[in-house]
Amino acid sequence: MFLKARNVLVLVLVVIIGCIAGYVGLVKLQTRVEKPFLVWSAKPLERIYKDTVPEESYINRRIEISCARNEYEGCMFGVYANVDVHSLKLKASDLTYGNYSIPKQNVQLYFVGSIPVSKNTPNTPTEELERVAPFYAPDPLLDVETVNVKSGETQPCYFLVYVPKDAEPGNYTGRIVISSDEGEAFLEVLLHVYPITLPDRRSLYVTNWFSLDNIASFYGVELWSEGFWEVFEKWIALMAEHRQNVFWIPIDTVKVLAENDGYKFDFSIFDRYVELLLKYKADRIEITHIAHFKTWGVRELLFREFDTIHPNGVVKRESGEKVLPLLLPALEKHLEENGWLNMAMIHIADEPTEDGLENWIKASEFVHKYAPRIKRIDAIETVGFNGFLEVWVPTLHHFNDWMDEYIEAMDEHEVWFYTCCNPTGRYPNRFLDFSLLKTRVLHWLNYAYALKGYLHWGFNWWGRDPFGELNPNLPPGDTHIAYPGRNGPLSSLRLEVMRDGLEDYEYLKLLEEEILKVKETLGGRALKEPFERRALEICMRVVPSITGYVRDPDILMEVRRGIVENILEVKSRPLALVLTEPPEWKTIVSGPITVIVKGVCENGSYVEVNGKPVEVRDGYFSTYTYPTRNGEIVVKIMKDGFEKTVKRRFNIVS
Repeated sequence: MFLKARNVLVLVLVVIIGCIAGYVGLVKLQTRVEKPFLVWSAKPLERIYKDTVPEESYINRRIEISCARNEYEGCMFGVYANVDVHSLKLKASDLTYGNYSIPKQNVQLYFVGSIPVSKNTPNTPTEELERVAPFYAPDPLLDVETVNVKSGETQPCYFLVYVPKDAEPGNYTGRIVISSDEGEAFLEVLLHVYPITLPDRRSLYVTNWFSLDNIASFYGVELWSEGFWEVFEKWIALMAEHRQNVFWIPIDTVKVLAENDGYKFDFSIFDRYVELLLKYKADRIEITHIAHFKTWGVRELLFREFDTIHPNGVVKRESGEKVLPLLLPALEKHLEENGWLNMAMIHIADEPTEDGLENWIKASEFVHKYAPRIKRIDAIETVGFNGFLEVWVPTLHHFNDWMDEYIEAMDEHEVWFYTCCNPTGRYPNRFLDFSLLKTRVLHWLNYAYALKGYLHWGFNWWGRDPFGELNPNLPPGDTHIAYPGRNGPLSSLRLEVMRDGLEDYEYLKLLEEEILKVKETLGGRALKEPFERRALEICMRVVPSITGYVRDPDILMEVRRGIVENILEVKSRPLALVLTEPPEWKTIVSGPITVIVKGVCENGSYVEVNGKPVEVRDGYFSTYTYPTRNGEIVVKIMKDGFEKTVKRRFNIVS
């Protein structure tokens, strides 16, 4: 009897609980359905797709971002349609902090277009892909003011802010108004402005090769017409705004005029082109290739041909072997006369492999014979260019495989790296099916391995439809990272994140430079120890190796905050710098563990290392210590009422 009563009671409770759960679920469902659309923010480096459905806890989640002054920062947000939504619009408010304001004119809001991805990047483990094809990848930042959204779909959107140099550091708040014919919603924004300012200068050489023909044909303008120059300037402006400072210039912008005794050259188009680049603060120009391999990876190399204009108006094709001996010295002289020689580089032939190296060297010597003061640059697929190439640009995977040779080359040459359709797999790259983090960490690798530049071929080399099916023979997105808009170029999520990575590089350079300033101020032993290595230690937390980079965006953003904290720490009093052997974040095997701690500080400072007083002589101290159980070393420096605490943390393995 008792057992039967208990079973009945349990059944009643189950029914009651089920009803309550059903009611709560119904209320939540009604809440969602009552609103024509739902809005929420992504986290940094997170994509929102057309088919993304927001979790309940994400709805109305505000945008939270941090950045320096003179920096751009962005974040995705989504609009999920519960019903068919018409004429969806976005509007930003000013961002305010007390009496301070960043005007809404500094905020840009975009609807993000979606690109069909039919095939994934080849030779890549599934866990290294963000999505398995087929799918639609959000990428172009569209130049449309309104969109319609079908019920059950999400419209990806993008928030972008530029923080001016004179902005007061602090927490700024604002909102985005999302409205449609069916209703409106609001999304709150929190922007934290760091008390540091990024410089205008661009410390890294960056080039994306671009197609002039694609620009001219899309906008229906004749190459070199006034209409072309007008739209072309907009493309240069976009590249420069995204920290590109190296631009290629076709060698055939120099017109070749045939004469009885040889050739003369018309530099008018070339000059206008260079002057446009200088208007947008170009640091280098790269003159395009004078030769090419018959096919990729073979020995046979062919000099390019030139159109030559004869006195009777007839245009004939002439071999490079005939034209270049006169063109190259004239070009070098012209560059010198205009003050452009030091910024000029010239390509020989793209991607020489070991098989083609001998013929490539002959072509390089040919160029050097006639224009010895123009730096030579090429994307390369092997080693052995000493004396024949001033700027080496290996692919990232070749740099990883033959690192010793390329690092040795850094003693006498400038070494960059490039990515293109390779590398794939576990390497970072800019493909549409790779996480955005993989685009951003490329420039952390620049810093980690002292690679002075970055090259990619695919800025705008789209095929028939820039927004349609991609080239099936290349990884998705390899051909272009910008898109054509109605009146000029469109940026993309990947281009914005690439700029973020370049800004991260500037954070690291700022830290390095602040340390060097303190070294100069303190003098003595400070000048003899590599305290500036601190920036590299922090960088290596994100990219401990070329394929071992962190995959978690939260870690990258945490390290970025740490760079700012270190910049502020270095600048604060008492001035002091700390160096450990081994470096921070190195994994240490217990057995026992001893860490050497060296430092410099203001004369008369008192120093403790893990609570133990350390003798300071002429502003220098050195001791050994053992990390705490959590792998930490704490250095305290005190003087004249100022106190600084410096912490270093280590991964300890038992």
